[in-house]
Amino acid sequence: NEPPNLQTILTSLSSLKSGSDIRGTFVGHRSSGGTIANISRPIEKLKKENGGIAFTPFAGHCFGVAFAKWALSQQEERGNNDNALTICIGRDPRPHGERLADAFARGAESVDGVRVLYTDVASTPSMYEFVRADQCDAAAMITASHLPEEKNGMKFFSNAVGGLTSQHIDELIVLAQKEAREWYNMGILPPSSGNAGVMCSELVNFMPYYKETLKKAILREVPTSTSSSTIKPLANLNIVVNPGNGAGCFFADLLSDLGANVAGSIHLTPDGTFPDTFGVPNPEKKEMVEATVTACEAVGADIGVMFDTDADRSGFVLPRTIDPSTGARSDYEALNGNRMIALISKIFSNSSPGCTIVTDSTTSESLSEYLQDELGLNHYRHVRGYANVIGKAKELTDGKKANAEVAIEISGHCAMKENGYVDDGTYTAVKIIGLLARTNDAAGAGEHGSLLDLISDFEEMPYEEERRIRVTDGSLETTTSVFNQLVQFLKVMCGDGSVEDWSVDEDNREGVRLRLSSGGHFMIRKSLHDPVISMQVESVSRDEAQEKVLEPLLSLLKEHDSVLDYSALENA
Repeated sequence: NEPPNLQTILTSLSSLKSGSDIRGTFVGHRSSGGTIANISRPIEKLKKENGGIAFTPFAGHCFGVAFAKWALSQQEERGNNDNALTICIGRDPRPHGERLADAFARGAESVDGVRVLYTDVASTPSMYEFVRADQCDAAAMITASHLPEEKNGMKFFSNAVGGLTSQHIDELIVLAQKEAREWYNMGILPPSSGNAGVMCSELVNFMPYYKETLKKAILREVPTSTSSSTIKPLANLNIVVNPGNGAGCFFADLLSDLGANVAGSIHLTPDGTFPDTFGVPNPEKKEMVEATVTACEAVGADIGVMFDTDADRSGFVLPRTIDPSTGARSDYEALNGNRMIALISKIFSNSSPGCTIVTDSTTSESLSEYLQDELGLNHYRHVRGYANVIGKAKELTDGKKANAEVAIEISGHCAMKENGYVDDGTYTAVKIIGLLARTNDAAGAGEHGSLLDLISDFEEMPYEEERRIRVTDGSLETTTSVFNQLVQFLKVMCGDGSVEDWSVDEDNREGVRLRLSSGGHFMIRKSLHDPVISMQVESVSRDEAQEKVLEPLLSLLKEHDSVLDYSALENA
């Protein structure tokens, strides 16, 4: 039995796990002085107030030690016994990221043979690139991506395994808990710099290197007839970049260097307080899309590019209408979700005919038909979660079961085989902008069409919604029990014909997915980490969704009134 204060700290360390990342709410504490027991109080306070999981500088220190020891052990397993390791740390613009970076760096450098480099604000995919380019042996990115600004977290990479998996995070947690016990036994806090910067072996700026790799990628996408250092392959493009004051701000300068007009771009200064108009950047967020549309309309842009906070995810805005006589752009629409997958798949249907596109389980029925029937590609749906989708694509390709060129989640996370399956929003933007430049060059002056025309054969359902059903006792055990009962009931209803419009999708790999006779679908799946059951529906109309899906589903949910909050479905 652990002392209560220590048990609180140990539990909080394990609770930070979120799939292949760690995430929580930043909670500060004294940078020096005080005892280790003092940390348990703010952790408990946050949990009592809103059930939150605290991510403290002390946790950052413990994970720094854990990651350093883990990475060294990985090197030893590969036959490298020189006991030397270089870790690079980057962060998104959240101000408390620097405090966590300092704590992590001090923890990592307390391990013999470890040097830490700090590259300040960076994108998550850039950290992976630094590892595979041998700028460092391992890397940690401090970010909570699109989550609220008080949140923070970490993503990890190493030259031994690439991006760490959920299993690797479990191993880090064990090591972090061991470090926490040692400090508890000493009765003191490890030192940190507070708000006075990051103490480490070297301060570096690796982002110009990463920017250069993307520049080379664009030059491959848009071939030119000259090898001059003054190549401007994007000279005829007017591009609005909206990184939302996140880590992707550098992308506008990159496009400008290659000739694009980016004067209409917005929110280009990294700032962890984020824009007032839409908050933390998220390309799926309606307000961010609207802000980007407005900016595109103001300058008649060819395309608008959006990134989330750490730039591992992107979304786009395109004009639906281009006046053939004046070239004026208008009627801007978002390119995200299923239609973004459709356009990226269109690219690879030309460059890699017959390849496989791996998506998460929630993509639409019409997308699968488009990929297979119109583009001649293979579509493999897998369990939701970008790490799951990328992992499956690697598995299929490495096992020679398929040529999985793209792993993409409906949220916009996208990794491509040609880029080493790095989850990279900026590389996705390179592919879309490259397609735009090539299409415009091929059409000739004054004959440009919209990229949306390239997927005109892709038919989207008019009604798409995702709703969350919450388990009121907060128990994952209750969530699993209720979910399994619902799955069984739904399958029985399909089997006995009590709902004629439903049929079970037997190829589904997550939850239960039911096809509608009209061509849509709905599915329910449970969260792996939260007491939540998600319901997604696509239909020819809101009325059909209400009659054919929501009403029958509500009748089932009402049998679990005591443990479910399904008000989101009643208000749909």
